[in-house]
Amino acid sequence: MLEVIPTIAPLFVLLGVGMAAGFSQRFRSAQAGLNAFVFTFSLPAFLFTALSKAPIAEGIPLPFVVVSFALPGAVALVVYAAALIRRRSSRGDSGPILAGPLAVAATYGNVGYLGVPIAMSIVGPGAALAAALGQLLHNVLFMVGYPLLKSIGSGAPAAGSALSRLLSVLWTVLKRSVLLNPVVLGVVAGVLAGALPVEIPEVIDASITMLGQAAVPAAMFAVGLSIKPAFEGMRSGSVPLGAVLLASAVKLLALPLLTILALLPLGGSLAPEWVATAVIMAAVPVSSTASIIVFEYDGDTRLTSATTLLTSVAAIVTVPLMIALTP
Repeated sequence: MLEVIPTIAPLFVLLGVGMAAGFSQRFRSAQAGLNAFVFTFSLPAFLFTALSKAPIAEGIPLPFVVVSFALPGAVALVVYAAALIRRRSSRGDSGPILAGPLAVAATYGNVGYLGVPIAMSIVGPGAALAAALGQLLHNVLFMVGYPLLKSIGSGAPAAGSALSRLLSVLWTVLKRSVLLNPVVLGVVAGVLAGALPVEIPEVIDASITMLGQAAVPAAMFAVGLSIKPAFEGMRSGSVPLGAVLLASAVKLLALPLLTILALLPLGGSLAPEWVATAVIMAAVPVSSTASIIVFEYDGDTRLTSATTLLTSVAAIVTVPLMIALTP
């Protein structure tokens, strides 16, 4: 565990700088613009540069895809079902509201802003393809899967209208979260550039590389900026502490440990960079995007915001621990 701390420490120092800057109104007002810059320009450029030089010809291992996509989805469904069952058994009013946010808070990690930089820092350039694919699978799972889950769960008066509404929701979500997503477009462009015998003009390549170099510090700073507002929301709102602790434990401990256990039977059949990246993606704290999704479909972000805060702080210890436990 101690050997990974010097590598990962600068990332969390940048996060701490962002958190300190969050006490200044000048920087708090710039948070939306900084997030937009990272998401729309810098992170796609970073992934494009890394993928265009990645060994794409070596292929993508299917076990990585299955574990990275199916395991978080399965854990989210288990948490969602358990919350609904608890609600029915206790006959309380919080079940329907809590089930969705709890499932998202327990499994939706900050794979883009934290997972990619940590994987690239710990594993090196060899993790580029695994990190890009891991964050893509993870984000598609929640950005597409959760709206579909909420749509199915809301019910419909007739089978025909239910199918029509489901297809409409699916197309809307795919268009916004996948087809027009800058990060997804950056990943696709990087894969094509790496797979095809195309020479990128030096000026364009240098410009994209320079833009991508801002991704890691800007992303960590942006995550830090989000911590103070999350703390204020947790302090002012009525947040169930037990649910926050449960979601945090599942996200930081259960999910990465289950990922390690799922990868153990593979032995040496999966390259170390794929194994390490899968664990890192599972171990990162809750994404601030979780609150955006929950707000749109549930209207109450207190639980996800509080869990984002707690996991972002606790991850300073748990992420190096999970990396150290990775075989």
